Amino acid sequence: MDQFGEAAAPATATGGGATGGVLIAIPFFQNEHLVDPVLRSLIACKQELAAIGAEVICYNDSPDHAPLRDVLAAAVREASAHFPCRLETNARNLGFVRTMNQAVAAAVARQADLLLLNSDTVVEPGALAEMVVVAALDHMTGFVSPRSNNATLATLPLRAPPPAAAARAAYAALADMLPRTAFVPTAVGFCLLIRAAVLAEFGGFDEIYGRGYNEENDLVMRAGRCGYRAVLANRAFVWHEGEKSFGGAAQSRDRLEPVNRAILDERYPEYAGHTCAYYKSPEAIAEELLAATLPDAAGRRDIAFDFSSFRAAHNGTFEAGRQLLATANRVWGEDFRVHVLCGEEVYAFHDYAALGVPRADPHGGGRFAIVFRVGQPYDWNVLERLAPAAAVFGVYMLDTISIDCPQLASPLLYDMWQLTLDHADVVAMQSEQTRDQFRRRFRMPHEAIETVSYHSLDLAEYALPAAAEAAPDPAGGILVLGNHFHHKYLNQTANALATAFPDRQVTALGPNGDGAKRDVGPLDPPPLVQVANLRVVAVGALDQAAIGAEYGNAEIVVFPSHAEGFGFPVLHALAARRPVFVRRLPVFEEIWRALNGPANMHFFTTTADLVERLRQPPRWVEEAAPAEAGGAERSAREIRDALLRALQGVTYDRIVRRLRAVQLASAVAGQNAMPAASDTKAAEAARFLALKTERITLRLLRNGFFYGAMRLGFRALRNGRRLLRRRGEISAANARGD
Repeated sequence: MDQFGEAAAPATATGGGATGGVLIAIPFFQNEHLVDPVLRSLIACKQELAAIGAEVICYNDSPDHAPLRDVLAAAVREASAHFPCRLETNARNLGFVRTMNQAVAAAVARQADLLLLNSDTVVEPGALAEMVVVAALDHMTGFVSPRSNNATLATLPLRAPPPAAAARAAYAALADMLPRTAFVPTAVGFCLLIRAAVLAEFGGFDEIYGRGYNEENDLVMRAGRCGYRAVLANRAFVWHEGEKSFGGAAQSRDRLEPVNRAILDERYPEYAGHTCAYYKSPEAIAEELLAATLPDAAGRRDIAFDFSSFRAAHNGTFEAGRQLLATANRVWGEDFRVHVLCGEEVYAFHDYAALGVPRADPHGGGRFAIVFRVGQPYDWNVLERLAPAAAVFGVYMLDTISIDCPQLASPLLYDMWQLTLDHADVVAMQSEQTRDQFRRRFRMPHEAIETVSYHSLDLAEYALPAAAEAAPDPAGGILVLGNHFHHKYLNQTANALATAFPDRQVTALGPNGDGAKRDVGPLDPPPLVQVANLRVVAVGALDQAAIGAEYGNAEIVVFPSHAEGFGFPVLHALAARRPVFVRRLPVFEEIWRALNGPANMHFFTTTADLVERLRQPPRWVEEAAPAEAGGAERSAREIRDALLRALQGVTYDRIVRRLRAVQLASAVAGQNAMPAASDTKAAEAARFLALKTERITLRLLRNGFFYGAMRLGFRALRNGRRLLRRRGEISAANARGD
């Protein structure tokens, strides 16, 4: 059994192809305190050292340092009782590169694989045997490194690395979720197995690198030009203290690494691009995301609700999001730390701080166990941000209206939603109607966990300030709810009611301040008629008290939408104790049944039917309180259970497939394409400038004067284009003799 409890393939005594087994070389320079930990870890592995035919050579590269000389001599004598082990002492300090070239020469002479091991390491049982087996899996594998706590690209990315004593269990939990091997652009010299054939053909380390840094990268790239690959053995673990092998290592690195890196880049211009591309690869990101699924000491993980598309305004989607966020933060505490992804303005407008939920920047590159998005995506940037943000991706698909209305739909939008459904781990729907519509319009993959979760049906949770206590308008006021989209049918319904009932006050609540404009474009609904009894109220920035007052002043509430996924205005009206009229849609019938058939919820089929029904408007009927208590908690529990199920089934392969699909789709869509390896610096600069431009634009748009001037400018431009088009039509008509 290896160190992760798995049966390792039998390692050959020839070191996976070498006739001389494995030569393990450990260089020491001062730091005598490092001798005992590394050699004792090898003593604990003595059986596997025998199985792979290993001999250990300890190199003393500080012969004038008496403490190291004495400690090393005693430790080698003790180790020799357990496995072949000898001491080589340099006549003078040679540095890492020249010292290890002595080991290369010894390995080549005996046709052995060479395993370089830093003195500041602790080898876990099974690691060396696993590295030898991994090296033999593919004849083009030239280099193998194990995983570690501190070894650049070989590091297993735990957020809070444990001490060496706890390393085995902590890293095994993550490594066990990974494939056995991972191809990487280079190997890491802290613990590096080099195949005998590579050493014989390409030689050792180039001594142009002096006392060290980048010499192993040079050798890997040299052999790599002939196709030999570097591989990580994901189920082999070696603890690495880091920067302790040589005295003053940190200072030496700061001085030597830039010089040696320049040599490496000049020789191998492909190195930088491949290395940068690896860190952005689906495989590397998947490792970080799997690490985010591991619970902390309290058993909790991080979850983020994606509200990045929310605005500083009020509508049903934003209300649903806040309701879920508030409840999740209150009742999910034993499982999750809750965060919200949104802009600063949205965070302040909806007062998420009052809920105790911290804000995370949607563009900040955070890693979470789960991201749950409320609302379907409308641009590729959303998927490109969310795919690498969490191991589990859930989405609340609210309705299909955007692909059902031709003026809103596009083939690209359909493809984006299908991609979302293909790679979402959890797909939540807010009604059975919504679920059925998505199933008819899209291919629902079997991997996704589907759940229908009604928002709360507890009317107490929809009571707006003072709405129920307000006196209805004595003139029989009618409140019509909607917005500027055609399917809401606000303008048409308000016009019909204001015309049919000139003695009643009709209030159109919903247009964003321009519902009465006469100058409408081809995509706008017809304008609201300008009559005395029609009042227009823009809903966007109204607070809850002002919206509640509109409900309270009305005698009748009308919600005339042709297409909905749920319908918060219905619940607000009933909570305000006002009869509500809705179009006979399956979703409203669902709500009616779930509320036990409230007498105050009325249906109509057409606008003409509505007008006729309102000629004798119904009064409020006192009846037993319908629905449920604590509905928000019930809904949050249903979604949490689905997310936890997805978390239990999360896999490396699924994460990688999602990341690769989103990266490719974004590139095809022409937005934020993944940079070529040779163009990494330019791509990074472009992303930096794009982010800066976005932030500057946002600040400008928040300025009321600038925003107003911009709107006037666009309006003038639009009117000018219309005038030119009209002149062209007149000229064409004159030319035809019309």
